[in-house]
Amino acid sequence: MFSPGIREPRRNMLICVAVTLVAWGFVARGAFEMHQTGEETVGSGLKIGLALLPAILGPFMIINFWLGIKVFAAIRRGKDEIGRWTVTAAELAEFTANDSAHNALGGENLNDWTPPREPLPAGLKIIFVTDGVLVGDTYFGLITTGVFRFAGVWLLSENPPAIAFRTLLTLANRFGARTSVGALRIPISRTAGAEAARVLGHYQRVAAGQFVNPRLARQRRVVGRIGMIGTPIFFAVAAVGFVLKSKGMYSDGNDISGLLIIIGILVGGGMLIVALAAWRLGRTQLRKP
Repeated sequence: MFSPGIREPRRNMLICVAVTLVAWGFVARGAFEMHQTGEETVGSGLKIGLALLPAILGPFMIINFWLGIKVFAAIRRGKDEIGRWTVTAAELAEFTANDSAHNALGGENLNDWTPPREPLPAGLKIIFVTDGVLVGDTYFGLITTGVFRFAGVWLLSENPPAIAFRTLLTLANRFGARTSVGALRIPISRTAGAEAARVLGHYQRVAAGQFVNPRLARQRRVVGRIGMIGTPIFFAVAAVGFVLKSKGMYSDGNDISGLLIIIGILVGGGMLIVALAAWRLGRTQLRKP
């Protein structure tokens, strides 16, 4: 089952760095072979064609996971914290049994978070902030707009108690967009009644549109500006490629114009999607009561 939680952003960032370097190495190798032979071969075409997309998307993924590292560090420092507790090993075992019973119902009862299989003698640390929760080594963003969001929150009066969120995950496919309904259940320490009540009250206000996170609003504006600035720049790069192509200024063995066209369209299109997503998110937040 796909999990929207984020784990080990440092490791993921290093993997993306390695993939990006390898991809750009293949692109460079393909371009060199084209220059050497004076024409595009099957080998050089495959090297560039298969490696170009990860070479372009890789830097964006690196930035994404680098930001994830900063988020993890900020949460552990206590920034924007609204509740923190440690679930003991015994409480976690009891919660896991209760959670398995919920998961057995299937469908929208499946928990987006999977409790650790191995015992945790020191217990499980849980930190709630104003827009997410860090459960051990896994982070879940908790906002009411976006790809992964929540649409309700309540307390499960079990032994031990748990806080539950109704989650929505929207993914695109060839037929359009599909939204899956799920759940996020987090155990509560028996000694953390006051902290859990504070967390529950906060996210009930978020769900009702009574709390707007200023940090998220700033991030949305920054991302929107990046998209708005990057879109015309990279579309201009593609336009330059088309002009060079039409004037025949490069031979087939040194087809920089084609590379400019591909990079400009792919990255420019991605920037346009980012700008439109930020604009739509802003409109959605303004419509909230």
